[in-house]
Amino acid sequence: MGMTPLEGLMMGTRSGDVDFGAMAWIAKETGQTLSDLERVVNKESGLLGISGLSSDLRILEKAWHEGHERARLAIKTFVHRIARHIAGHAASLHRLDGIIFTGGIGENSVLIRQLVIEHLRVLGLTLDVEMNKQPNYHGERIISGNPSQVICAVIPTNEEKMIALDAIHLGNVKAPVEFA
Repeated sequence: MGMTPLEGLMMGTRSGDVDFGAMAWIAKETGQTLSDLERVVNKESGLLGISGLSSDLRILEKAWHEGHERARLAIKTFVHRIARHIAGHAASLHRLDGIIFTGGIGENSVLIRQLVIEHLRVLGLTLDVEMNKQPNYHGERIISGNPSQVICAVIPTNEEKMIALDAIHLGNVKAPVEFA
């Protein structure tokens, strides 16, 4: 993310990275104002804009399996952008040890994890299909296949715990037993 949430990956309603020249061309061709375009790239783009259905990936995955072409295009675009960002960051590193899937989509979407890993085979990633299919309540797990040059894992987030630990650390307070 840059100065705004628009930089980086596309999201449910946000476009992600967009060529400014394309925005200038759209404004010129359609007569839309900067405010109009800002609304479009923040509220009407991303998964929603491409699919025409929803910003909710669960709905789009169901539509994917039903053969809905625009839902498939939205998911393919989303996955391509994720893989492109990971590969771009990997190019800056001396080595790539692992990829962690976390958060709502990373923890819960078997399809997105599968497609991202397939896109990144060039980096030596493989997928253990059965481990990838395990429900999230199984907790932390390695989903990379054998062999795989890069470890791929699903690690559930625990934002509340991290906030509490940060507060304890910053406040120099002794942690309760359950947070230790």
